[in-house]
Amino acid sequence: MRNSKIQWDLAPGYEILEGWIKTLPDRFNHDGTTIFKDRNEVKVFKEHGYELNVKAFKLPNMVNRYVYVYLRSSKAARSFQNAQRFLACGASTPTPVAWVECLEGSMLRKSYYVSLNYKTDFDLRSVLNGKVDDSKNILKQWIRFTWSKLHKNGIYHLDYSPGNTLIQKVDGSYQFAVVDLNRMRFMQVGFERGIQNFRQLDTNEENLRLIASEYAALCGEPAEKAIALLTGYDRSNKNYRRRKGKFKDWFRGQSKDKG
Repeated sequence: MRNSKIQWDLAPGYEILEGWIKTLPDRFNHDGTTIFKDRNEVKVFKEHGYELNVKAFKLPNMVNRYVYVYLRSSKAARSFQNAQRFLACGASTPTPVAWVECLEGSMLRKSYYVSLNYKTDFDLRSVLNGKVDDSKNILKQWIRFTWSKLHKNGIYHLDYSPGNTLIQKVDGSYQFAVVDLNRMRFMQVGFERGIQNFRQLDTNEENLRLIASEYAALCGEPAEKAIALLTGYDRSNKNYRRRKGKFKDWFRGQSKDKG
């Protein structure tokens, strides 16, 4: 690639991986095992005794190719930095190892976030969909985790959707780890803002009432107030997704007609 270069940052203690990190952009396309592929791709690699999870972010749009070089950190770098901050607050996320950026001239082409692979039993989506036993107890423990580890520490995840909470069962209790950390805010999280953080769960009314009531109890607020807020946020989110889906269907139809 003409005028290309890479830059990276490596967490302390992982210096043995430096050589591998430098060659990651070349290795990614033909090494590793893909475990997820959509807009972004996630692969697992085994290197120097470590099992590594590597997320390759999709090519940014033309504007962001410059923004992520001069005005704002790339998604990979933000994931790495936010993961370190998460752990410093006592919240759980897969251990950050490195970020890598590929630049062509003055533009960002690709970026990669590397973390230790996290062994998970299931994610929150499976709990909300009724595919896991003990779902009410899991949800109660997850709500306390969200309140005590995230919100009380000023951590507000902007994409707190069910697939971004990984869950392990350990000795009868549950441990939670949050992923996809490139979209975060660090600020004071009060009761109403905290309730709003659950708007993307896309679950049934019974689960919404449980989540709202448990969170209200932790905050010392009335349960009915929390339920009204959360069901309203849920309804707005579902309406937004429905409109967005209709627009995408219409746009695809227009594209086919032109083709």
